[in-house]
Amino acid sequence: MKPISIYVIALLFVFSTAFLAQAGSLAPLDNEDPYMTKTFTINTPGKVMVRTSGGSITVSGHNGNDVEVKMYVKKNGSSSWFSSDDDIEEALEEYDISIRQDGNTVYAEAERRGRNWGNNNLSISFVLEVPQDISADLNTSGGSINLSKVEGEHNVKTSGGSLNFDEITGYTEAHTSGGSINISQYDGVMKGNTSGGSIRANNSKGELNLHTSGGSIVLEDVSGNIDAHTSGGSIKAFVNDLDEYLTLKTSGGSINAVIPQGIGVDLNLSGNRVNTKLTNFTGQAEKNNIEGSMNGGGVPITLKTSGGSVNLDYHRMEASK
Repeated sequence: MKPISIYVIALLFVFSTAFLAQAGSLAPLDNEDPYMTKTFTINTPGKVMVRTSGGSITVSGHNGNDVEVKMYVKKNGSSSWFSSDDDIEEALEEYDISIRQDGNTVYAEAERRGRNWGNNNLSISFVLEVPQDISADLNTSGGSINLSKVEGEHNVKTSGGSLNFDEITGYTEAHTSGGSINISQYDGVMKGNTSGGSIRANNSKGELNLHTSGGSIVLEDVSGNIDAHTSGGSIKAFVNDLDEYLTLKTSGGSINAVIPQGIGVDLNLSGNRVNTKLTNFTGQAEKNNIEGSMNGGGVPITLKTSGGSVNLDYHRMEASK
């Protein structure tokens, strides 16, 4: 079996470049005037709870104790955002809007009353600047969510957009039914699930538990405990350092993984074809299945696909630092 280092590294470079290009454009509404702005002062650690049924949510951390909430309003799918009461006063009468503080929790909520989906449908988005030491509970049924530069416990959910995380520390549960998940510079526990998009993680460490039913998974410069599953795409992973396990599974594509060289591992690899280089190996090796130990055994490495090949390569630890 031949090593595939040049092939795998080239693929990972292409996908990581695409990820960085996408991650660099996460902040929406930068050039727009908000319909409303409110500022609160809290003691940290604090919490923000944001709910909207038709727009995006952006939360980013800063030094200090102030929470600034900006609300943006757009009507009937227009490309223009309104900054005047007169433009949308009648339409807003059909919504319950609440931007308030209760102790160390700040709420930003926009919910339409009843099920009257007439001509006054609005897209209401929120942009928050918050202290870094804060937890976030974010939910929208009609847009993307962007969370950055905060630390705490986070619950993030959207039914119709992508989820984007950058420079996050802590514990996060993230779910989207109709978009991708993009993760950069994460440190902690991430449980991410999407029913209709790809997952990309870059320069992140901790416990990464990622699942998609309809897209590919790309993991670049990740460390720790990695468990990634997809039912409809390929998986590519460059792992800087391993902790207790690495599990990559797909039903509809190939798996290309690069792990540290020379460490003790227990291999469980299966696919239409398995390509790797075995050294100090004991166990069983066939063209479509490898089970056994290298270098005395150690970290469980499980790579399984029913719809493609498995390619496992190795890098020197010094090369990733």
